[in-house]
Amino acid sequence: MQQSNAAAMAFYDHAGGGGSFNNAGPAGGDAGIDQRLIPNLLMQVNVLLIAKEQSSADASASSFIANEKEISTRENNVAKIKVVVRKRPLNKKEIYQKKDNIVTVDENVLTVHEPKLKVDLTAYVEKHEFCFDAVLDEHVTNDEVYRVTVEPIIPIIFQRTKATCFAYGQTGSGKTFTMQPLPLRAAQDLIRFLHQPVYHSQRFKLWLSYFEIYDGKLFDLLSDRK
Repeated sequence: MQQSNAAAMAFYDHAGGGGSFNNAGPAGGDAGIDQRLIPNLLMQVNVLLIAKEQSSADASASSFIANEKEISTRENNVAKIKVVVRKRPLNKKEIYQKKDNIVTVDENVLTVHEPKLKVDLTAYVEKHEFCFDAVLDEHVTNDEVYRVTVEPIIPIIFQRTKATCFAYGQTGSGKTFTMQPLPLRAAQDLIRFLHQPVYHSQRFKLWLSYFEIYDGKLFDLLSDRK
């Protein structure tokens, strides 16, 4: 449960990039979400964190390129930390067991519909709303995930900025499915930018590493997992 609790903290306590927590329900209901729901809830979502970091020296070094002003306002609007949540559909086992789909998505708000009982045993549903930089429902493709998460930070890398994207969530929440195609798409865009005249003249170099961390061990996936 340590992993579940840590994930719950990241899920509920996000404050950067517009994250917030709101609670709405009938009077007399508990103020917090039922802790027993957290493992099942976290199984339905995975969180992508996108971070960028730029030093003051590197920031001044990137300002001399006049053409980069045309690379759009979108780059300037990328927050230092951006949190994107993707909901996965119910799997075959959950459908067979007739599990309820208690998570709904509306723009950048994810709502958990928690079944509860009043003292007089009257059933009701309490809603918990979570606001993130972006929330993607179960119908969104991996291409759309890339467009929302990784694509905006590719041009920023060429401004001497470090960028990181990683997925966070419980086993079975869809991290591997979500992340698997993203590095290939990112590599394609990086190479495309390297061939642009404004960057080609700066003699950028591209290094690639591909590692897996499993059971406390580090595996090089480009060298037969050595």
